[in-house]
Formats: sequence, structure tokens, C-alpha cells
Amino acid sequence: MRIFIDCTHTAKHTYKNTGIHRVVRELTSELLKISSSRPDIEIVVVMFDGKFIRRVTNLNPENLSNSTKTNLYFHLLNKIKNKFHILFVKINSKVLNLIFNILPVINTLYSNDSKKNSLQFEDYTIQPEDIYIIADANWDQPKTYYTFLECLKANKTFIVFICYDLIPIKFPEFASEKFTEVFTKFYRKYSNLFDKVLCISKISVEDYKNAQKQGILPSSNPNLQVESFRLGCDYYNHDYSLNLENNDFDKNFNELLTKRYILVVGSLVPHKNIKTIIAAFDLLANSNSEEIYLLFAGNRGWHSETDALIEYNTMYGKLIHILGSVTDAQLKLLYQNCYCLVQASFYEGFGLPVVEALQYGKPVVASTGGSLPEVGGDFCLYFNPTQPTELYEALKKLLDSEIYYNQLVKRIKNEYKPFSWQESAEEFLSLLLS
Repeated sequence: MRIFIDCTHTAKHTYKNTGIHRVVRELTSELLKISSSRPDIEIVVVMFDGKFIRRVTNLNPENLSNSTKTNLYFHLLNKIKNKFHILFVKINSKVLNLIFNILPVINTLYSNDSKKNSLQFEDYTIQPEDIYIIADANWDQPKTYYTFLECLKANKTFIVFICYDLIPIKFPEFASEKFTEVFTKFYRKYSNLFDKVLCISKISVEDYKNAQKQGILPSSNPNLQVESFRLGCDYYNHDYSLNLENNDFDKNFNELLTKRYILVVGSLVPHKNIKTIIAAFDLLANSNSEEIYLLFAGNRGWHSETDALIEYNTMYGKLIHILGSVTDAQLKLLYQNCYCLVQASFYEGFGLPVVEALQYGKPVVASTGGSLPEVGGDFCLYFNPTQPTELYEALKKLLDSEIYYNQLVKRIKNEYKPFSWQESAEEFLSLLLS
């Protein structure tokens, strides 16, 4: 059996390391490992280039382990190059969409005879018994992508979609109007093509089914299967030679690692509830607690008001720091040396930082939003995401009692059972083939 994994967005943007990109890389890597010992399964990683699919040989993020001025300079140039590439892809997509709007006759290229030819690329021909997995954030693809998937459907190829969350549909106030429109349009249009939807949590399954019941998503396919699988957390098994005593990170990063700090992981977007984190930290700083830092490991620039909440705080640059996008090696060190992790999101489809922090034996203070109680179990301290005082009280509880803190750490280390990416891939594969 052949399984094609569509990793378009991650393949195009290897410099990105958001949650979805990390899931795509880890899951694909483990599936490839499994297939190497399973002669009955062949994994083919592909991307859509605006016209057709082609094979992908590298999904690894760019390596920024050496942060000398020279390397930072070249990294900056590379990011500029990638920005122009993104712009080119968007323009190309718009041109393709325009062509399909103005010249519908081009659809004749996908006649019954040409459909067979359209499913041939390099040394492969996609067969009816093959599986095609849309594993990535592909909701901004041109109309040619939909036409390609229609060809797969006509070919009776089994199409599987990984659903991470429905936040822009469920909570449109947390996303821009334009993104919400693109995201919703994708789900409404493409869902009829899916034979199976695999969500990353049970609550995401409920959200998907509820959206169908409410008529937000189509429910015309009576055979559509919607199930869930767990994500892994053990990317620390990668061969990172960097450590706290011997690494090439900049001086400021190294110095912050020696402080007692609360860690927040994820892009600075509205649904991450940064306002509540800042309000709780203000209360903490004004109390009699010992000095503690607040570090944000995630991209800014998504939402100017969210950025401003942090940057205009009087403690910004002193006790509060934005690290920006970090590599997996840097993230490993941040988890290893943090005092605790805070995940304050109003809603999450999974909550990768929660399980990653727990597998390092670190206390987690999480909101009750979405899937967080599901993935954190009874190992986390929970609070209402609309109540900053509850977050403050949970943090104060940890800081005020070293005995309580140490007992919690001991319990996590002794009782928490991390779910590996290998186990995640095996569960995913089992659902795929069932």
C-alpha cells in the first residue's frame, strides 16, 4: 500500500517552526521510519506547487545553531528571500485562480482521459487503492489544488485530512476577517472530498461533528469517518549536541536560561490569551514573591495589539522578554531550565507545549480552554482563561511553597507517561488502515 503525505506548507516554508509544522515533521519522520520495516507500506512525501504535486526530500527546519553576526546576517537575507518567495507563490496562486475564473474551458484538461495522466508524476502513478493524506495547513492553495483533489476523488483514491482545530470557525474573533474567510471557505468546499478526518484531540472531533450538525460544514458524505489520535512529545530524542554549558546561542539567551522564569510557548496571537498572562504576571510582580522572569518563545507580528500588551509593559526588557521563533534545540533548553510553563489559551485543538513541558518534569499551569484538560490530565494546575486572578493564584501557590512545588515535580516525573511520536505515528497508521 502506498501512502502519499501532502506537506505543502511545511515544505515551502522550512524556516517556520510553529506547532503545525513541527507536527508535520515529526509525524512524517516517524511514518517513514515505520515504513522502512514494513514492506507492505510505502510512504511518499509530496507537495503541491500550484500546478501539480512533486516529491519532497527535506522537511527539516533551517539550522540556526550558530548565531554569530555573520550567520544572523545570512539568516536575515534568507528570510527576506523566503518572504519574496511567499509573495511570488501568492501572486502565482492569484494568477492561476484568475485563469480558472476567466477561462473555465481549461477544465477540459481534466477530462476522463487526462485525469489518468494528471495523476502521474516522476516515477509514480497514484492508484485507486492508494491513500492521500492532507497533513498540512493547506487552506490557502489555488483552485488548481481543489481540481487536483477532485481527480483523486474520481480516481477513488482514499483522501484523509488532518484537522488541527476549528478555531477560526468556532471563534472568528480570534482571527483576522480575511483569514477566517479563507479558512472557513476551505473547510466548506473541501470537506466533501474527504473520506476520513483525523483530529488531534477528542474535543476537535466533537467540534467537527457539531459544525456538520449546525450546517457550517457539509455532511453529504454518510461514510465520512471522523476520529482522533494523540500527538507525541519526545522531539528531544533528536541528536542535539547543544547544552547549557557549551552552545553557540547569544549571550542574552544564555543569561536568561540561568534565571528563574515562567515559559510561554507559541505565536503571539489573540487566542493564546496573552492579556491574561500579562495581567497575572503584573499581580505576581507586585506581590512579595521572589523575582521571576516571563519568557515568550514564539513569533510576534501576528497581531499588533497583542504585541503591544507585552512591549508597552513597564517590565518589558527587564523581567519580560520575547525570544521570537526558536529552534528545537533552543526550545529543549527552555523547557529544561524553566520554573514552569503557562498555557493560557482561550482554546486549543491540542496544546503541544503542555505535553512537552510535562515530559521534562515541569509543572504546567493551563487554562480549561478546549483540549487542554484532555491532554494535561490531572498533572496540571487549571484556571478559567477569563480570570487572571486564578492564574495569579496558581502561580503564587507554586512560588510560595517549595515543598508543594517539589512534590508536584516528583509526581510528574514518577507518574506522567509521555506519549512518543513513534506511538503517535503507530496510532495514526492504525486509524488510517482501519
